[in-house]
Amino acid sequence: MKVTYLNHSGFLLEWEHCYWIFDYYQGRIPRLDEKKTVFVFCSHSHGDHFNPAVFALAESYPSVKYVFSAQVRPACRKLDRNVKGVHLSEKQIGEVCGAQKTARDIARDGAGKAEGVQDMEARAGKIESASRIIPLPEITFLTSRTETELSDGFGGQLQIFTLRSTDCGCAFLIRYEGKTVYHAGDLHWWVWPGEPEKDNRQMTGNFKKEMEYLTGKTIDVAFAPLDARLEEWYAKGLKYLLEHAKVSHVFPMHFWNEYSVMDRYLTENPVPEGTEFHKISRDGQEWEITL
Repeated sequence: MKVTYLNHSGFLLEWEHCYWIFDYYQGRIPRLDEKKTVFVFCSHSHGDHFNPAVFALAESYPSVKYVFSAQVRPACRKLDRNVKGVHLSEKQIGEVCGAQKTARDIARDGAGKAEGVQDMEARAGKIESASRIIPLPEITFLTSRTETELSDGFGGQLQIFTLRSTDCGCAFLIRYEGKTVYHAGDLHWWVWPGEPEKDNRQMTGNFKKEMEYLTGKTIDVAFAPLDARLEEWYAKGLKYLLEHAKVSHVFPMHFWNEYSVMDRYLTENPVPEGTEFHKISRDGQEWEITL
């Protein structure tokens, strides 16, 4: 499996017959193989997890399937309120569809030798500000604690189970080709400094209740929050997951570009035997992992 970090909680997974894109927020998605099925997962509608630009993927890839938390449905309805689709800039479309050149590259390619830098910049600005309407595709909406199966188009089946988020929407637990992948979305132990003790106790109970669905399970690849904003509680959610499930590969996420939080975690917390902790250092970082 190939794993690519997009940004924040966004990841791209490549299998033999399909791709999975989780919680695209921003960043450049590399060009994909058009012969493979593309599954686009969205855990909830918060702006750092849901970007309508993902709908542009349907223009470039004929076998794209959208699997969203039911909580995202109202946000999609708003996009479709006035027109049969969503306005996207050419820049957005290029980023998610794997365009190899930026708008400024295109402008410079078409510029004559006599054209000045300012003229090229102006042309690039016009390209990047251009927009068009992308029709909204068919979407599979899933409520929390729901099971469903989807075909990869090559005889394989994705067995999908959703957990209830402790914040908004759902988390995804997916069984495919004998392997299990977990993407937490915003399912996390969100104990915030300064919050009332009653609220923090309720959060703790809600988090541990959902973790019962993962306790004792073998998870081949897990994507889970590691958020330094929680201060002394920053590591408790990830640590709890690794202590209660058998995780082979774990990728931190939702760290708001605070890459140092991973070094802090590794300094303060032992990684269980059999678990490989993948440090992230930049958008677009790639890993080839053997499952």
